[in-house]
Amino acid sequence: MDGFIYGSREFRDELETSAHHAGEIRFLESIARPGSHVIDGGANRGVTTVALAKSVAPDGHVYAFEPVPEYYETLRQNLSRNDTENASAFNLALSNQTGRIRFYKHGEGSGITPAEDAEMLWVQATTIPDFLEQRRIGRINVLSLDCEGSELFVLRGAKDILEEQSPQIFCEMHHGYLKELGQSANDIADFLRDLGYEVQPLHVEDLDEQTTFEKCSHIYARRQPEDNKVQRLKKEIADLRAQMPIHSIKPSMMQRLEELEEELKAAQEDR
Repeated sequence: MDGFIYGSREFRDELETSAHHAGEIRFLESIARPGSHVIDGGANRGVTTVALAKSVAPDGHVYAFEPVPEYYETLRQNLSRNDTENASAFNLALSNQTGRIRFYKHGEGSGITPAEDAEMLWVQATTIPDFLEQRRIGRINVLSLDCEGSELFVLRGAKDILEEQSPQIFCEMHHGYLKELGQSANDIADFLRDLGYEVQPLHVEDLDEQTTFEKCSHIYARRQPEDNKVQRLKKEIADLRAQMPIHSIKPSMMQRLEELEEELKAAQEDR
C-alpha cells in the first residue's frame, strides 16, 4: 500500500508479510537516538523516514530524499498523514555531483541503472555536503541509504562529512545494480574502511544470521569514538597551522596549537 499509518493494524499486517522492511525498521530504531539528525536517501514512500522520525523525536530531525516526483508526492502525503513534523522531504537525488542526472523508474523503485521496461527521466541531484551547507545543518548522526546501486557515488560525494562527523551508516546493497556499474559491496566496504570505519554485513530478514559482503542485504558502518576524536584533533591542528602567518605568529595561536597537540597525543595513547 502507498499510504500508511505507522503502527496501525494494517501497517503491522504489512510488516508481518515483509521480513525485509520489518528488519530495516528494527535495525534503524536500534541506532537512531533521540536528538539525532538523519539523512534518509531513497526514501520512496517514507516508511523508514517515519520510523526514523519517531526514533529521534522530539529534538532530532530526518531529511528525506526522493527524486521521482510520483514517489516524492506519496512521501509528502505519508509524512502529513503520520503527523511527522520532525521530518522534511526533498525532491532530490543524492549523488557525488550537483545538477541534473539521468534516472530510471521501474516497478516501485528507481535508480541510475537502466532496467527492463524502465521509464527514463531527468532528476535534480545534490551532494550531502552541498545540501548541509545550503540548509545550514551542522551535523548528521545517521546516514540511511537505499539508492539502488548509487550508494558508492553518494558516499564518495560525502567523504568530507564522513571524515569530519563520522555518522553511522546503514546502506542497502543492490548487488545486481552494483555489478552493472562495475562495483560491489566489497568496494563500498573498502572505501569506508579507508576512512576508519568498521563495516559489518547484515541480513535484515534475520539480524542474528551471519552473512558475507557478497550475500548481505545491507551493511552497517561506524567509527569508534576514539577514532572520531583523533580525526577531529588532526583536522583542528591542520586548520590552525594553515591560518598561521609565516612571520609574527600570535602567542595565543601557538598556545592553542600546543594544547591541541597535547590532546592529540593523549587521544592516540588511549587508543
